[in-house]
Amino acid sequence: MKQESQSEEMMEGKGCSSSSKKAVGFAGHTVFSWSLEDIFSQSFFKDQVEKIPESFQSVKQYFGSFVFPLLEETRMQLRSGLEAMRRAPYAQVIAFEELKPYGANQYGIEVDYWRNTISNSGKEPYKTLPGDILVLADFKPEKVSDLRRVGRTWTFVSVTTVPDDEDENKKENRYKVKARNNMQVRDRTKKSFFLIYLTNILPNKRIWNSLHMRGNWKVITQVLGTDSVVDERCELCSVQRKGQWDEKFGPSLSSTLNESQVGAMLACLGRLDCDHRSGVELIWGPPGTGKTKTVSMLLLTLLRIKCRTLACTPTNVAITELASRVLKLVKESYKRDSRSNTPICPLGDILLFGNKDRLKVNPGFEEIYLNYRIKKLRECFAPLSGWRHCFSSMIDLLEDCVSQYHIYVEKLKEREDCNVNQSEEKECRKETEGSKGERKPFLKYVRERFKCAVVSLRNCIFIFCTHLPKSYISENSFQEMVALKSLLDSFGNLLFQDNVVSKELEKLFSHSVDEGISWAFVRKRYLLQLHQRRSECLSVLRNLWNSLDELNLPCTTSKLVLEDFCFKRASLFFSTASSSYKLHSVEIKPLNFLVIDEAAQLKESESTIPLQLAGINHAVLIGDECQLPAMVESKISDEAGFGRSLFERLTSLNHSKHLLNIQYRMHPSISLFPNLQFYRNQILDGANVKSKSYEKQYLTGTEFGPYSFINIIGGREDFIYHSCRNIVEVSAVIKILQKLYKGMCCRNLLCYRLKICLISVIDLSA
Repeated sequence: MKQESQSEEMMEGKGCSSSSKKAVGFAGHTVFSWSLEDIFSQSFFKDQVEKIPESFQSVKQYFGSFVFPLLEETRMQLRSGLEAMRRAPYAQVIAFEELKPYGANQYGIEVDYWRNTISNSGKEPYKTLPGDILVLADFKPEKVSDLRRVGRTWTFVSVTTVPDDEDENKKENRYKVKARNNMQVRDRTKKSFFLIYLTNILPNKRIWNSLHMRGNWKVITQVLGTDSVVDERCELCSVQRKGQWDEKFGPSLSSTLNESQVGAMLACLGRLDCDHRSGVELIWGPPGTGKTKTVSMLLLTLLRIKCRTLACTPTNVAITELASRVLKLVKESYKRDSRSNTPICPLGDILLFGNKDRLKVNPGFEEIYLNYRIKKLRECFAPLSGWRHCFSSMIDLLEDCVSQYHIYVEKLKEREDCNVNQSEEKECRKETEGSKGERKPFLKYVRERFKCAVVSLRNCIFIFCTHLPKSYISENSFQEMVALKSLLDSFGNLLFQDNVVSKELEKLFSHSVDEGISWAFVRKRYLLQLHQRRSECLSVLRNLWNSLDELNLPCTTSKLVLEDFCFKRASLFFSTASSSYKLHSVEIKPLNFLVIDEAAQLKESESTIPLQLAGINHAVLIGDECQLPAMVESKISDEAGFGRSLFERLTSLNHSKHLLNIQYRMHPSISLFPNLQFYRNQILDGANVKSKSYEKQYLTGTEFGPYSFINIIGGREDFIYHSCRNIVEVSAVIKILQKLYKGMCCRNLLCYRLKICLISVIDLSA
């Protein structure tokens, strides 16, 4: 009966509007309602989980087919977490309070520090994240049976909020959680409580919400596959229209890509011509065929033609790799562009977002990362020290530095003449920047003021040029910012020349820039040049002030406001498929194109998250169904096809694919087997792998070639926990590495960087 009521609740969520993204609460109505017996029962969802079909009669059937496999997978993840409690990360609770609204089982929890944060499997050290499911107990359980002991208090909690690293006022180990049931906070003073990590269900929660939202179904209705072959083409679009992409981009692409890569790209671009019918293009990219290179060039082209696009992958590693490749192409393309006469590459159109701890954004491509962009824009949008302050400080200096200098001198005189108390004297000294009351010459005063003002102004210009799209600030304003930077450098060089005389400079700057200055007046070339640069700097500063003022730029350091600003300005987005859920809750101009790389490793249920985004009209899936599919813990869900990707299902329905047919990675002896076994001998070897220079012989002996199978005899597997190890096999690997090192020493090859990858299917052996 319990499962039947759950089923009714799940199905009720199907018709919710896109404005109600959360549908039925995932943790509250499902995970938190399960008992330990439910979680450990293999038959709990067995009767509800059905084989996911290859084609669907309706959108309702399509979404519904994933619901119970998702719940079964979540049950199995919780079970695995409970079984591993003894080795799981845990911490002692040091502060515990109920949060408003009272009665909602929401609590603020602070822990001392986390233990067992590093696992034997080589995974990243544990860090608390939203969506974590933990056990909150008044004791430290070692196994599941401990939770069944009489007299013990425990419950499941879900982390809802973690501290922001950028907020210095928040404690690092303080979290907001939602508990399954009410915890007696008063008893907290008498007992010690512990938090024990089990698993993270945030990706599952996002999939759940996606399956229950009423989103954009344009592409989804086209991939239901109700016919034996998915209908792929629009009858209303003429073939002639598709030739324009070949004429426009064909020649330039052919110099970088091979024929199969160019063909795949042009087919994807051809989708943009059709407004009548949504569609999906599949690019089949076996290992080493330049799949990432092809999709990077596609994304660069979509950026150039101003097509609003989302690029997704299943994992954080894959999306950072793709984003960095595209960023590199953008910068290289900008350098080659004859119209770009500045080293500052505008990147405001590109935005990478997701969890900062999982993405591991390095300095090589942080310019496009959301958190970094917010951090930089805060410097320009701060109310008291932002761009207005930077611009006005320089304008005031160039326009009115003589009168400001006279005020400075008067303050010094006042301080010398009057007896001020200690606090007033301190303030006066600060204002006049004097040293022991000594008056600075006009030249020194101007140089110091300029040096201070120009640093912040240059920084502001660089941030605007880098992090605001040209289309937003306008091409003219962008070029004026670039010109301003050069003008300020030129003015500074003239100002700091050794031949500048203080009295002459004061006389020159006492005149307005609007006044005509003749050679007869200044009689020195450097003064005339200074006047000219001063006039040009002020003219550009005033123009930019007016242009930027019209944009109504934010005047705040609020993270939420600046995050919204960044999302609204970008046109090419990068995220994992799971993190793309964020775009359902931000108000941006609708997207048009979806590109999913590594699509064969993405569960179809998870691909519904980006596919339902507003405006998505066409999708490109790049992958290889011959490689391993997405990981699924539950055998029941796995057998139901929960790990199958949309790429694999469309392939089974005979959807056409663009095969990338030249591989540039494997030695021909290595590529021979997979080519024959998986790709029906359709893959050709590139010229680079067939060349003599590609062959490397680091180890001597007939048993060592491009690949070797070595049978280790006499080993024994020792089982520890859920893994095992074979010491004899480990010793053999070490011996091979020693031989490899010795062989390189003999050939004087140690100066070359040789990368060696050791892979083990067993945790302990690794």
